Amino acid sequence: MAHDVIVVGGGIAGCTVAERLAGQGLSVLLLERGALAGGATGRNQGGLLPSPLPACAGLFAEAIAYYERAELESEVPFRFRPHGYLLVAADTEDLDRARAHGQALSAAGFPARVVGTDELRDLEPGLAPDLAGAVIVEGAYALHPVLAAAALAGRAARAGAEIRTHAPVRGLTTAGDRVTGVVTDDGPLAAGNVVLAAGPWSRSLAQQAGSDVPVFGARGWLLRTAPVTGAVFRHTLMQSTWHGPVGLRRNGPPLLADIAAPAATATQVVFSLQPLPGGEVVLGSSSGPALQLDDVRDGDVAVPLIAAAAARHAPVLAKTPVRAAWSGVRPMSPDGLPMVGPASGAAGLWLLTGFGIDGMPLAPGTARLLTEHLVSGRRPAGAEPFAPERFDDRE
Repeated sequence: MAHDVIVVGGGIAGCTVAERLAGQGLSVLLLERGALAGGATGRNQGGLLPSPLPACAGLFAEAIAYYERAELESEVPFRFRPHGYLLVAADTEDLDRARAHGQALSAAGFPARVVGTDELRDLEPGLAPDLAGAVIVEGAYALHPVLAAAALAGRAARAGAEIRTHAPVRGLTTAGDRVTGVVTDDGPLAAGNVVLAAGPWSRSLAQQAGSDVPVFGARGWLLRTAPVTGAVFRHTLMQSTWHGPVGLRRNGPPLLADIAAPAATATQVVFSLQPLPGGEVVLGSSSGPALQLDDVRDGDVAVPLIAAAAARHAPVLAKTPVRAAWSGVRPMSPDGLPMVGPASGAAGLWLLTGFGIDGMPLAPGTARLLTEHLVSGRRPAGAEPFAPERFDDRE
């Protein structure tokens, strides 16, 4: 029997849209190629950091309300909590960049202010004493991403969706220019609509239906330490150079020159730190070309650079044992905003991908937007900035 909708991808985006669609009375099947949260969802630091972009500010507030409700109602607690957020600056240029970002956040409704070196030492004694200062931002949260995905998959199942893990989708079936289902290892499965929430894997699937989706992968590495001795970190810390033209937000797939460059040049690193409830910290962050989504050899370059950035900004970490290192591939779009809505040139195919570093704060709201569009046949208010066809005329 055909499903109304097949959702491809079991990360935060896939689980939330499966719940939203099933809540509208649709027959929904979610297919995940591995375990839940096996992609970018399960391989990030777990911070929900506000964005100054007008298109995203309202969706951030919607996400916070959604996660608060899910944490209260779920049998799987995922440690959702408010969390302090500091943009730290190593020098005056960094501080200027952090100040500008803080002003944009304040204008978007997230109060931010500059803190000098004395106050910064009071807030975070484990940071290097020669940092130029920081910007403290209100409104950030944190959660355990893998547990969150499990909790949201449970919500989707209770709403009526069927969840299948370790069920890779190999392709799409079509009739004319319409997508009619998916191909799995057990054969084809029919559906009235297919939603691609498969991160950077969405592009190769969409191409089988004749739709070119400009989502590309950027690999990021993280380190997890043992409990830190000598300091207790209380804030999510982010080096201010994450933002702006020299930050990790890539504006397109790597150029040939990027690929030809030495690995140390092609891989960008900024300092970030996410404290965990047990006293451990997760350190990042890096970004490098990910043309082969399962190739992790760039870790030989990225991991030492992350460790060096952490020791520079927080010297107390230098003698802290490192317990694990891992990477994930962020699904990036050319303008940094996700693609939410019908795919160009392929009726019945829908996109929920390209979130970059903002999947957790944007997934609940964008899942709602896609659901409203699919059910009503009309693009809802607030969805225009994420319309996939905005890239149709690109060269």
